[in-house]
Amino acid sequence: MRDPAARLVMEADRVMRELREPLGAHHFLRSDLARRWRERGDIVDFEIVDERRVVARRVPFISLPTEWCDLQLFEAAELTLRLQQEAVEAGYDLKDASAWNVIFDDGRPVFCDLLSFDPLRERRWWAAGQFARHFILPLLLSRQRGLRAHKAFQAWRDGVPHEVARDMLGASRFLGRYWPLMAGASALAPTAPGPVEPVTGWDSTAEDVNPAAIRRFREGLNQSLSWMLRGVDPRRSAGPATTWTHYTDERGHYSELDLEAKRTRLTQWLAMQARGWVLDFGCNSGEFSRLAAATGARVIAVDADHGAVQTGAKQDSVRIHWVVAPMDDLRGGYGWAGVEHAGLPERLRNRADMTLMLALLHHLVIGAAIPLPMVAAFAASCTRDALVVELIDPTDPQIVLMRAQRRRQDAFPAVEVQLQAFLDAGFVAQERVSLPSGHRELVLLRRAR
Repeated sequence: MRDPAARLVMEADRVMRELREPLGAHHFLRSDLARRWRERGDIVDFEIVDERRVVARRVPFISLPTEWCDLQLFEAAELTLRLQQEAVEAGYDLKDASAWNVIFDDGRPVFCDLLSFDPLRERRWWAAGQFARHFILPLLLSRQRGLRAHKAFQAWRDGVPHEVARDMLGASRFLGRYWPLMAGASALAPTAPGPVEPVTGWDSTAEDVNPAAIRRFREGLNQSLSWMLRGVDPRRSAGPATTWTHYTDERGHYSELDLEAKRTRLTQWLAMQARGWVLDFGCNSGEFSRLAAATGARVIAVDADHGAVQTGAKQDSVRIHWVVAPMDDLRGGYGWAGVEHAGLPERLRNRADMTLMLALLHHLVIGAAIPLPMVAAFAASCTRDALVVELIDPTDPQIVLMRAQRRRQDAFPAVEVQLQAFLDAGFVAQERVSLPSGHRELVLLRRAR
């Protein structure tokens, strides 16, 4: 929407860019570099239709920086900085270093702003300050002050302002490698001695404006930014444990027999949706998301716990789209008038061939006080075909404990009442499997035709 160089037309499976100026013979998109990036999967696959139209593949599901774990933001930063370095070496310059220009496709970051590269003409990298705001500062505050990067983007669409970072870091801002960032964007791109005019051609011989000098300066700047970025690499720090970070190692309320029976039956059901889309709603660290991905499915793995999602993302992201989102407070759209970036409920609508709601109902119904019919209606809105839901008997020890902790006097609905809520939402039960403990039941449901 904000691209001054083109108008975007979103179609079912592609994105058409209608250019405001014709595509020149030496435009970046016609370059060998663009071709290599496209073949490598670093930028979205595109085709030049004519001099005023460029069409790209539309990625079926995208997550937003407001939903990324820190590792995802770090991977997006690595991609952005690497593309900028390669662009400079080839005589181009990245004019926008925004996290919103990166999307995740089958678990890997992909740059999507095809018109962000111009010929390299200046020593200063004007997007350096933006790179700091969108990548380095959010990751730095997450590590040192516990403000997770996705929450920073919920507060500031254009990244963390330098003055906010200074205030939050206090005197410690002078003690590490990040002190140049505290002076603002200008510290990242100091001007050369005397005025530096834009290069109008590659025949300039002035030391401060010739292409070789510009490349040398940019290489040094890139090395500095890379050094700063390495210092906030989430892979180098376990981070503080969260409520659900180690859930799969500590779930004493599940017997090994229950877990084995659950995995076995889910593997069978997931195999029926191979090559489709699976939504794992309440994925934790992705144990069952990985089962789904192993069948060839593309998986949207959603959980509210940043630590759990990041643990899963560190293990495996192939075909898995990780999303950090509060499941009882799914957000609407972002950007201008709330319509620039669709909210998560809209992006999930009719997206999944199979939806998983495993060990989740009690957290929503008791923990978050969401009415069960609304939970079932949401599942129906996301699901094209199948739903697997784990029903829990009110006598289950976890239910008894949660009701006592929250002083809930109302009874948790019986298993048949839980099932009826999903039948009323438009599903039919196809198969029911009781786990060996007798307290929990897996149900495979299908959308009524």
